[in-house]
Amino acid sequence: MKQVKGILKIIVVTALAAGTVILVVLLSGGNSGGPKDTYRSPTLFAMDTTLQISIQGQGRELSEANVEECVALTEEIESITSRFVPDSDVSLINANAGNTPVEVHPETMEILQRSLEFSRLSDGAFDVTVAPIAELWGFYDREYQVPKPEEVEAARSLVDYRKVLIDEANDTVMLAEPGMQIDLGGVAKGYAVGAMCDMLKGRGVNSALVNFGGTVGAVGRRSDGEPWVIGIRDPRGEACDLLGKLKLEDSYVSSSGDYERFFTRDGTRYCHLFDPRTGYQSRGVESDTVAGSDPMNADILSTAVFVLGKDKGFALVGGQDGYEALMVERDGSVVMTPGMKERYVIEIKNGVK
Repeated sequence: MKQVKGILKIIVVTALAAGTVILVVLLSGGNSGGPKDTYRSPTLFAMDTTLQISIQGQGRELSEANVEECVALTEEIESITSRFVPDSDVSLINANAGNTPVEVHPETMEILQRSLEFSRLSDGAFDVTVAPIAELWGFYDREYQVPKPEEVEAARSLVDYRKVLIDEANDTVMLAEPGMQIDLGGVAKGYAVGAMCDMLKGRGVNSALVNFGGTVGAVGRRSDGEPWVIGIRDPRGEACDLLGKLKLEDSYVSSSGDYERFFTRDGTRYCHLFDPRTGYQSRGVESDTVAGSDPMNADILSTAVFVLGKDKGFALVGGQDGYEALMVERDGSVVMTPGMKERYVIEIKNGVK
């Protein structure tokens, strides 16, 4: 896989203060600080979000080497999946929309095939071709606007996962219509978290936590034998305010929320999470968290659940073996699937319906 240097940068920010961090690593369930053999990496920035890795039982030197390998892996993944890297698979697919098939890396093919599978399952609530809508609203260049209805409709007409044409025999991908674009931001982080956790396991790490923006992967338990503990941010609180805590071991969680990236106009909040079928933001949910055994699935499902809302979203999660979800609805109510509390939840401050 080709590698682009310099994509990953260290930034001066803590995990709690980062605006895009919605799941927070807690090294212990209480205030003791957790096991003493913990190495916690500096907070890094990649794929337009934050990355922090905690490793236990390896010592500082070996842990730093393992983090460096994770960083290199993340750079490689970003170099082929980012729409902002000029020669990435995604950029080339977008540049050749309606014209020429593009040969892609196996990683891109895997990500796209999984994405299209869940697009079908969610009836288009998750759609990697949503990029024209996000671009129209200004979420790529930060030139935010509330577009006119006819502009939204024009962008929406370019969104259709069924027009992503995959040729497995030739390893090519093509978008059927000129002007179509894909954005793998709703799934590539999950892929990267899984790849990093697999690599750490392969390098003999038995206890680690990878926190990549809104997606977290746990390798084993903590070195003291207890589950890892992460905090879910309160979607209407300050950056340090937690809604509750989850326990993890050899599993993954992903969260989506309308407070990650948003702008306001005339008192209305407009976030970066769109219903691809309408071209507008979803309004029924403030945040949701999905837990399960595969980080790509959790990443995709957290976006789809946000768009679909409780009934359809939880039905989608319930149709996937071993996945659970928690949601904060627009009125602040906290709801969850039956197995979420039993398997993952330690505490939720607002109570549960």
